[in-house]
Amino acid sequence: MHSIVRFRTVSSADVVPVCAELTIGKGIEVAYPLRMRALVADDDRTTAVIVSNALSSWGIDVDLAHDGAAAWNILNSLRPPSLAVVDWTMPELDGIELCRRVRTAPRLNSLYVLLLTARDRRSDLIAGLDAGADDYMTKPIDLDELRARIHVGMRVAALQQQLAERVTELRRAHDHLTELVSTDALTLVYSRRWWFDLAATEFSRSRRHGRDMSVLQLDLDLFKRVNDRFGHQTGDMVLRTFSDMLRRECRSSDLVGRLGGEEFAIALPETSVDQAQTLAARLTEACRSLVVRTPAGEVTWSCSIGLTGLRPSDETVDALLRRADTALYEAKRAGRDRWSDAA
Repeated sequence: MHSIVRFRTVSSADVVPVCAELTIGKGIEVAYPLRMRALVADDDRTTAVIVSNALSSWGIDVDLAHDGAAAWNILNSLRPPSLAVVDWTMPELDGIELCRRVRTAPRLNSLYVLLLTARDRRSDLIAGLDAGADDYMTKPIDLDELRARIHVGMRVAALQQQLAERVTELRRAHDHLTELVSTDALTLVYSRRWWFDLAATEFSRSRRHGRDMSVLQLDLDLFKRVNDRFGHQTGDMVLRTFSDMLRRECRSSDLVGRLGGEEFAIALPETSVDQAQTLAARLTEACRSLVVRTPAGEVTWSCSIGLTGLRPSDETVDALLRRADTALYEAKRAGRDRWSDAA
């Protein structure tokens, strides 16, 4: 392991790193920011000034504290430092307790802590590291040793920052992929596969806790005629308009999905059949008022709905969907533009 640090001289008393190129093992390079921030916490003001001046001369911005409570306040600021040089013995809150607090605060997990102390027993070293310190340095301070240890801390802090950024990128990519998989691209409701997974989870929860659950299956009446007369682009507009209405009328806990074509399904947690009937009536009425305007004229349509509720004999959510499909067929056979629970 080695580091290569290039400096430019600003004045005889001020040396600032321009850049740092770090090679950590074969083929792994790390670059850390031009300016890092560090906390220096020591009730010995002479030591605190010596350490602060040294860090500043190495291009590090310093926040200074003379007791543990002030140090903890700095660490809990909106932009906490990346490094902390902390004395073991301080009033109000000592370095050991400060380390313990740091390691239990998720937002400070990446903070690199160098513990300073006059203690040099092996048991003290172990106690400091066990409390959460990353490194340990005995007083009096040797500036060459301090510089070497601070550069180690900078390398680790840079790696932590790059790792955090990479994790954020991966999380965003994962969220984007999840959205692509879970959402029907045209209607923005759940995709068929995702709906079945969520509905199955809700089914299991409802059975386990003895709660009500209902399922609606919906189909746009004579949708093929819309495509044939107005074209598939208008048909897509009809599907989007219909799905927007479903999302407006349903609760945030309801699971609205597109099964395919002009067919949709809604899983209703904590919903009795009577409540599902009320929703079905409201949806059929709302559908009648929907309009898509095109150069060829206004497009209106209706929908038919089949519904059912969870029964003790049901073993999977598929059983509910089969009954809802049968009820949907009955609604179609009875003249469309209505709901049915005849299954």
